[in-house]
Amino acid sequence: MDVEELIACHPQVFHTMSATAWPSVQRHGLLSTQQLIDLFDLDAAERDRLLSAPRKQSTVLRAPGLPPAVIRDQKPMKFVAEKIDPNSSLTEYLAAINSRVFFWASAERLDRLRQAKEYRTEDQVVLHVDTRALVERHGPRIELCRLNSGAVTQKNHPMRGHRSWLPIADYPYAEYRRRYGRDGALVEVTVLNAVPDILDLTDKIEGTID
Repeated sequence: MDVEELIACHPQVFHTMSATAWPSVQRHGLLSTQQLIDLFDLDAAERDRLLSAPRKQSTVLRAPGLPPAVIRDQKPMKFVAEKIDPNSSLTEYLAAINSRVFFWASAERLDRLRQAKEYRTEDQVVLHVDTRALVERHGPRIELCRLNSGAVTQKNHPMRGHRSWLPIADYPYAEYRRRYGRDGALVEVTVLNAVPDILDLTDKIEGTID
């Protein structure tokens, strides 16, 4: 896939968060789970709890001088241990997930998450992000995925591993579109580590903002 095709097919990408996390995003931008843990200087036991296994509940991080941040649960990973590619491991897969910031490639996928039972009653903030601006600022750290990497709710879900994400230039979009249709060809746009300037790249903000 080339950059212009990505922009043409997905001119905007979307990120949703708990409204509790909004002040943190305003100050620090979007940070991966790993970077949030580093920012809040969590101790070894808490780091292990949040990183070494799928999270059973969301965690609000608090520390003096910092606005609260939220690390979301990973309840939809119910069967993930059974769906790891033989060339990967659960440890590698979780490390890959926890080291990146996620955007939905389509509004339809965003709406599915917003209507999920766990989140539909929660105040949420949604960022509509300009894909071209995101690529221009962070292109070398962008990787794409055909899967909803955080959802393994059925035993027949596809296998996955730490190489499920690919750089734009290596992503076989045309092949995936033939095999899975437009909705299934690209699900996630991710950026490794952080997007500190996310507000500069955002066209529209929805949600409860104080």
